[in-house]
Amino acid sequence: MTRMSRRLAMLLAPVLLLSLMLTDKTARPEKAGPSAADYPGLGHEELGQLRWALRLADQPLDDYAHMEAINQFGMTSYRYLIAFTAYFLAVEQYHKLPACPELIQPRIDRLIQKMTQKPVWEFWAGVSRGVPGLEPKLNKPYPQERDPVKFRNIMYSGHVGHMIGLYEMLYRDLKYDRPGAIVFEWSPAERYLYDYPKLNQVLFDQMVNLPAHCIECEPNACFPECNQHPILSFLLYDQIHHTTLYEKASPCFLEFFLEKKMIDPNTHETASLYLVKQAVTLSTQSPRYKNALDLVITPLVSLRLVSLDSASADGWTGAFMHAWQPDLIERHYPYQKAHHLVKGPEDQARVARTVWEPKLRYGFFALLAAEVGDLETRDQILRAADAQYRPVWKDGAYSYPYNLNQGCTNLTDKLLALARALPAKGMWTMHNRPFDGAHFEEPTVTGVEFSKVGLRRAIYDREQKALIITTVPAAHAGGKTTLTVMRLSPVKTYTLTLDRQDVRTVRNQSEITLEVLLDREHDFILQEKQD
Repeated sequence: MTRMSRRLAMLLAPVLLLSLMLTDKTARPEKAGPSAADYPGLGHEELGQLRWALRLADQPLDDYAHMEAINQFGMTSYRYLIAFTAYFLAVEQYHKLPACPELIQPRIDRLIQKMTQKPVWEFWAGVSRGVPGLEPKLNKPYPQERDPVKFRNIMYSGHVGHMIGLYEMLYRDLKYDRPGAIVFEWSPAERYLYDYPKLNQVLFDQMVNLPAHCIECEPNACFPECNQHPILSFLLYDQIHHTTLYEKASPCFLEFFLEKKMIDPNTHETASLYLVKQAVTLSTQSPRYKNALDLVITPLVSLRLVSLDSASADGWTGAFMHAWQPDLIERHYPYQKAHHLVKGPEDQARVARTVWEPKLRYGFFALLAAEVGDLETRDQILRAADAQYRPVWKDGAYSYPYNLNQGCTNLTDKLLALARALPAKGMWTMHNRPFDGAHFEEPTVTGVEFSKVGLRRAIYDREQKALIITTVPAAHAGGKTTLTVMRLSPVKTYTLTLDRQDVRTVRNQSEITLEVLLDREHDFILQEKQD
């Protein structure tokens, strides 16, 4: 070939390639515009943990299978497992599946109903009489109280308020605002009736009006982590009802929190608790109950045989307090990380064992790492937890089996799911940027056969005016299924793409049905055409 002919061929090559692309349909360029990969989505294990959580929520209200607890007094109790399952589902709804409420809304609603069942809260009748170890004279000085939210017991009532606040923010049906919507039935003749406004008022009155601006769990004991949940309940309630509970209560509690060194400014460690009558904060720096227990605990701590520092307390308090005091938590986090984490093999990060709730340390501290944006550390902790707790797949669901010998409880499972699902600053965003009124008028996905198909994401991008859906076939699925997209505007035109290829134009329709092949993962994007 001559030099001239070679040059001519080089000049003609782009023209020939364009001609081939126009005549060969298999060589069509991909559709420009939004890409599904640019949006948050559920990972493989995360989707499996979502399936497991939905199955638990679907159990009959009197069925506590896979919710086994050592007792109802400690951290294996039903109330914590139910609450943190709801928080996990709320995170998935808000961040990954905001355009598909039908999967998660009835499940969070059902968990709220389960939370109000008597087996979950009847423990309070005994605990309300007092815990001797917390009292100055090691006695039980209080009369029995059966109403589980009237006074104290924030380790239960705070979660009820927080769960309902998230439900109202996510779905806005305000069903729990109706008088008597929350029922605690001790017996047919003894029922305690509340609603969400009344519950928040009860919590608010305690936090603001008591001399110590905190709400007790057990009588005489305020825990820093438990008091985060009523604060967040106030925050969510105010955003929906245009009230000022959070504005008034949060400064009171923050002043108490800082004054009583609920996170020590020198050690950066979260305190165990605050004893109201003794007016002392129990921590490694101040190992005193001001009762006979000091004869044991003080020398043990001074000899460094026992430490009251806790990765679980740091993680729990920090992850939820970051939703309303991010600067404070981010200031302490690097020191807490250095204190608790031990570099492990194969890019793992072990969490050092501590006295308080060692079975929860991986889940709570991974949750804190995720919230402050340290996702690398979060993933290293999850890898270490996987090596220790040996998660399993069963019928498309992924979970960490209850095994006390391995140090894994049912709450461990839910905390690891929540940590895996939470994006950086996910709690802060969910509580400070609630769904607005326009969200409930935007396109939404319904008719999901979750036994056949999972959703990695279902998100409406308001700026792009695009609905992004990613489907994943369930295990052993085959054939096809359908999804329905509702709340389209019949006066607007939309383009539908499947896996970045144009499929069709949608006009004069308020809803459409999408056919989904269950052969592999697929991305659907339905975008409104711009004028």
